[in-house]
Amino acid sequence: MSEFGFSRRALLRLISGGALTSDAVVTDQGNLPAPDPLRYLDTARRLTVQAYVNTFGPFDFLVDTGANSSVIAAELAFQLGLPRGAESRLHSIAGTQTVATARVARLAVGRRVRSDLVVSVLPREQLRMDGVLGLEWLARASLLLDFRQRRMTVGEALPVPDVRTVIVKSKLLRSGLTLIDALMPLQRLVAFVDSGSTTTVGNLAMLEAAKQNNALIGELRATELRSVTGQVLAGRAGTLSRLTLGGMTLRNIPLVFGPIHTFDYWGFREQPAIVIGVDILQRFDRVSMDFKRNEVRFRVPG
Repeated sequence: MSEFGFSRRALLRLISGGALTSDAVVTDQGNLPAPDPLRYLDTARRLTVQAYVNTFGPFDFLVDTGANSSVIAAELAFQLGLPRGAESRLHSIAGTQTVATARVARLAVGRRVRSDLVVSVLPREQLRMDGVLGLEWLARASLLLDFRQRRMTVGEALPVPDVRTVIVKSKLLRSGLTLIDALMPLQRLVAFVDSGSTTTVGNLAMLEAAKQNNALIGELRATELRSVTGQVLAGRAGTLSRLTLGGMTLRNIPLVFGPIHTFDYWGFREQPAIVIGVDILQRFDRVSMDFKRNEVRFRVPG
């Protein structure tokens, strides 16, 4: 079994700084060279791609493997003249909110194209980017998050696993959410990878199990989490002694516990559950999700 440690650095990487204001000129996709598809949105190294909406762009969209639906900034929707849709309920870590929607005829990143989507609309001041690509856009396409090479691919062949690649079995739910095998001391966890979360978070059931099993290092402290929609939720920051993913064990894992609505929405309120955020993912050279083989692969730095 492989083991990797984390320094006792700051426990949170909240959404701060790096706010994007889109002053890109709306141009037709057919008249532009292929752009670099990936860059970092903020100091948490979350990944953004350059997306084209109805062939116009490029625009900076966050790739979020934990979001059930896609979102576009209200200012961009107005700029593009997108047709309005019916109001909808948008779920985030802090709860639900009623939001406007817009209809997108075509939403593309590289070769990946989805048509006839209804997306939620939020002010850019809350969203802090041009948009979010959620699970309904990703569907069952393979996904590669390459932190070392600063690139992302969707729906293309994944790198062949090598000796530094840890393969963790996964299960794709009907909702599109991908669960992976995870353990903390004396407790199995429901776990999924969330490329849109700056912080690794656990629900209150996990907190209680961690306390009972003496799986925490040091004291808990009060903190706050900010959702991608701008909502703020009170939480308790701490350090988990061990987290095992397949045959790999991570030590000294910083995370935040709280009444996270995301777990309630996905039906995991009573089960100890964890969302693995970019603060963990960025420690690997790359993370790939292979839905055909039901695998999530973590390539360990050399």
